[in-house]
Amino acid sequence: MKKLNVLVFPCGSENAGEIYQALRYSVHVNQLVGASGVSDHGEFRFENYRGDLPLIDDESFDDAFLALLEECQTDIVFATHDSVAVKLALLAQRQGFYLVNGNATTAQITRYKSETYALFQDCRWVPACYHPEYPVAEWPVLIKPDCGQGGKDVQRVDDAAQLLQAIKNVPQPLVVEFLPGEEITVDCFTDRKRQLIWAGPRSRERVRAGISMRSQKQNPDDEIMDIITTINSRLVFRGPWFVQLKKDKYGKWKLLEISCRIAGTMVFQRARGINLPLMTLHDFLERSITPLASEHITLVDRSVKTVSRIDIPVEHVFIDLDDTLIINGHAVPAVMALLYQCKAQGKSLHLITRHISDPVDTLRQSVIAESLFDQVIHLTESTDKKSFYIPEKSLFIDNYFIERQDVAKLKNVAVMDVDAVEFLLR
Repeated sequence: MKKLNVLVFPCGSENAGEIYQALRYSVHVNQLVGASGVSDHGEFRFENYRGDLPLIDDESFDDAFLALLEECQTDIVFATHDSVAVKLALLAQRQGFYLVNGNATTAQITRYKSETYALFQDCRWVPACYHPEYPVAEWPVLIKPDCGQGGKDVQRVDDAAQLLQAIKNVPQPLVVEFLPGEEITVDCFTDRKRQLIWAGPRSRERVRAGISMRSQKQNPDDEIMDIITTINSRLVFRGPWFVQLKKDKYGKWKLLEISCRIAGTMVFQRARGINLPLMTLHDFLERSITPLASEHITLVDRSVKTVSRIDIPVEHVFIDLDDTLIINGHAVPAVMALLYQCKAQGKSLHLITRHISDPVDTLRQSVIAESLFDQVIHLTESTDKKSFYIPEKSLFIDNYFIERQDVAKLKNVAVMDVDAVEFLLR
């Protein structure tokens, strides 16, 4: 079975994180590389991370990017920003690497709302557009950047005076019909034969920085599917893409924008069993794709995830047993996940405890394998943990503050309570 080398660029955004989560455990992936032109969250997410690429407008970008593709023997590239998609589509056209949704014309049209609306101007679902210097037929209107994203610089304007001022403040202003109704995103997938394989509408609730923090399943009715199939017939997609729609004052769906990349909240589809990045890999391998969505998962809710970094190269992990590894007789899932993560990274694991009985028996009763640990250190009730040799480059995890306070005095040893373990999980 061929395994693929996948590059995600840029890799610090929410949609890049969704690609990472969707592919990190896939048996079809040999190497998952994240790259960016600036330092970002990708370094905490991708085991293979390159944060030193030039910005896409830099004259050295093309050579640096092509060198990275060669170095990583890259099979597939995901672009996670609309402007990057335009840049890479042109580069892929010249150099011949595989970019998901890499049609240069489609990338260009979808990057600009004016070009998108022009392509579908004969469709009733395109919102009315106004020339900034001509009289507006009906107030209010919306003014937005022609080449924007995430709702940035979008303003509602109620009269001519406000419009005159807003035009000065919005880059590449586009004046369009105000749509007061419900808003949805439709996540789509088109295969190599230009067949629409998947179209899944979802709600957009609690939107933060353009990202839906809660989404619920919406039914793909005939009106929505007519829009989606028309778009799919006029633009050339191969891979995941999405459309945002909003209802007008008459309750009819109108087009907001189209994008030929992964959306951050496409995680909703993956939660239902539709792994769009993985479908991309199968389509690349020219395999037939059959979506299988769960009808029993209809909602996702998201929150901000926080990670941290220890500034010493940890080689040993020392962990307490009672109320740290085990609470109320059960293993703490986050702690277990960290231990397995550290084990896979080659760190040595040491259980250190003054447990009242045989700790190995307690591990067995809590369904934890003794073999997980390189060493089980059973101290007497009167022995302090600091008195045991804990070498430099160690992480000490214990719920007991006094123990952590003592061990923290050792050179190059990091200490933490159970609640902080989650920050180290990838």
